[in-house]
Formats: sequence, structure tokens, C-alpha cells
Amino acid sequence: MNVIVRRLLAATVVLPLVALSGCGEAQGTTLRTAFLKSLGEDTILPAYRDFDTRSAALATALDALDATPTEATLTQAQTAWRAVREPWGMLAVMSIGPSENLRTVSAVDQVSSPSGIDSVLTGTTKLTVENVEQLGTNRKGMMALEYLLFDAKEGQAAVLARFTAEGEPGTRRRAYARALGEVLHDDATAVRTAWEPDGGDFVSRLANAGVSSIRYATQKDAVDEVVNRLISSVEVAELKLSKPLGYETGGTVRPDEERSRRSDNSLADLRANVVGMERLWFGADGKSGLSGIVASTNKKLDGTVRADLSRLRGALEAIPPPLRTALLENRESVEAARAAFSTLRATLATEVVSNLGVTLKFNDNDGD
Repeated sequence: MNVIVRRLLAATVVLPLVALSGCGEAQGTTLRTAFLKSLGEDTILPAYRDFDTRSAALATALDALDATPTEATLTQAQTAWRAVREPWGMLAVMSIGPSENLRTVSAVDQVSSPSGIDSVLTGTTKLTVENVEQLGTNRKGMMALEYLLFDAKEGQAAVLARFTAEGEPGTRRRAYARALGEVLHDDATAVRTAWEPDGGDFVSRLANAGVSSIRYATQKDAVDEVVNRLISSVEVAELKLSKPLGYETGGTVRPDEERSRRSDNSLADLRANVVGMERLWFGADGKSGLSGIVASTNKKLDGTVRADLSRLRGALEAIPPPLRTALLENRESVEAARAAFSTLRATLATEVVSNLGVTLKFNDNDGD
């Protein structure tokens, strides 16, 4: 059990959990029904559709890079990669149900292994979609693509030179990137289909929690899963700053621990995570999120979370990009954002958990 989990556990065990709703069971059920229905139909499913569409565009851009490796096609592939990160960053906050069953998070966004990717590039196995699909999660997904498409230190010319290298090195790198794009799109399509009404229809399972849902015997089961995932995502985001800040190495800054350092996309990733947190709290329409349920019994607590989210957004925006530079030259701004994540996490894992009667679950999750 990591340090963060122990602190959260110590803070929460003394808090009594409340009943299903302090404003009456009927009203509590109605609010939760509206929340779960809107979460699936208005937030999660549209985001997965967007993720699928953008992953298709990335696959097309990587096909073009394979066929004609130029500065223009490389830039187009990089732009498409960044575009996919936006909906995915939001979805990471609410990756429940099918994404867990399909292990989408590990398939799509696992920390990459540079040595593992290099071994694939220097290997002899044909880089077909089928073969790349069978690779370990640290050699595929968006972070493997980041390793191939970006190099913040050596620059664009060095990246292009690797793709245009004569003979097998250049050919294999392009084939690998193209196959990675197709596998990513396949993963995006699979998880979207699992949510679609005419597919796995998980959107209905979430909406009908406690009524006719195969997944959730009670509404509490569904709300528990959503809130636990939210808290976990805040912890993971916090770790994306505490690790490079050196919280696990005695305070020595570790830029090599920055998650999306090759693309300088770390701050954009974190902002996308915050969009997901805000969408969960406020709802797609600004009134159908967790906020409404909490405010029905405790408006002050709702105001606290709103303030925490506002401070978090402001703290992230105050970090001068890129993060790798800010870690060394503007560390206080990064510290402020990490503290803002910590504050939000504590509020959710103590007061919100108590207000909603959520059963808090702990996992040793280092964000990888």
C-alpha cells in the first residue's frame, strides 16, 4: 500500500458513511438515476465516439507517413496523435465497465519501454497488425507511438531522419507506426461498441443500475465504481507531477519521470484529465453531475469541490510550458498544481465519499 493510500485510509476510516441520501430515499434515487443516465448517454458515449473518430484519423495519418515520409506527413501524424489524447484524457477519469473488461487503459496508454520498442525495431518479425497486436502493452498504444513520433530533445529533423533511413531501419519504423495506429483504432472501436445501444449497450446497464442492470445490482454499486474511479484518476494525475518533482527520490527533480516528455504533451494531458473531472462533477449540461446529488444534502461541500476544481485548473494554466522546463526553472508552479490535485483528492476521498455513502476501495496504483 503506497503512502498516498495510507494517508487517505487514515483520513477516511473515522468518517461515518451516510445513508443513500440525506434528502429522502426517493429523491436520492431520482438524482442518482438522472446522473447515471446522463453520465453514460451525454458524457461517456460521446467521448468514446470522439476517441474512435480521432483514432481513425490518426491511423490514416500514419498510413500517409508510411507511404510518403516527409516533414508534412510527420507533422500531420503528430497533430493527429495530440488530438487523440484530448478525449482519452477525459475518458481516463471515467474508465469503468467495458474499459476494465477489455483492459483498454493498459492497451492504449501504458508507459512505454524504449528498450522494448527498440528491440521490435531491430527484430525480424514482420510488423503486421496481427503481430503488433500480440506485443506487450509497453510496446504498443499511444505512448509507443509517442516514442516513435516525437523527440523533444533532438528535434523534428532527427525524428524524420529515423523514418526516412535507408533500407530496413526506416521501413520497419514506418510499418511499426502504421500498425500501432491500426491497433489503437481497433481498441477504440471495441470499447466504443461496447457502450453503443446497438452494440454491448453498456450505456443502458449504467442507466438501469439497481433495476435491470447485469453489471450493477444496486445504484450504490454504480455510484461506488464511478466515484472510486474519479478518486483514483486524481491520484494518478497527482503522481504525474509528484514523480518528476522527486517526491519518491528525496526531492531531486526527475524530468525523466515526466509521462509525455518526448512530445511535451504532459500539461495538455493533465488539462484533459481535469476536463473529465469537471464533466463528472457538473455533468454535460452543467447540472446533472455528482454536484447535484451532493448539493441536495450539503451545498457547502459542493462549493468546496467546485473551488478545488477551479484552483486546480488555474494552477495548471499557471505552469509555463513545457513541463520539463518548468520542473527546473519554475518548480513552484508545478508544486502548486500538485498540491491542488492533492487537495481535491482529499476532499473527494473523505467528505464526498462520506456524503454519498460510497464504499472506498484502495489499489496500489502508481499511475502506470
